[in-house]
Amino acid sequence: MIKCTVEMFGLPPEITDMRSTEVVLRDDATPADVVAALRQNIPALEGPIISPGEDRLTEVFGFYINGQFYTGDQQVHLKKGDRIVLLALAMGG
Repeated sequence: MIKCTVEMFGLPPEITDMRSTEVVLRDDATPADVVAALRQNIPALEGPIISPGEDRLTEVFGFYINGQFYTGDQQVHLKKGDRIVLLALAMGG
């Protein structure tokens, strides 16, 4: 098991009044596992940030992990010390 801190920017802290949270994940966890942990630990994220009834982010949110953007679907494997940030994906205009 590994512990990771998930930093949150934009709408997530407005909803939760939290800037970060710690999640406990299995070894070789993926972004989808982070979503599942957030959904369980912070139910207020379900709906606007996490798709209702699913362990995936809504289409406008993603993770910034060690310098790369990911949605909850990619199969990157997390490890202790990874920097995970939950934020809205940039919209072009």
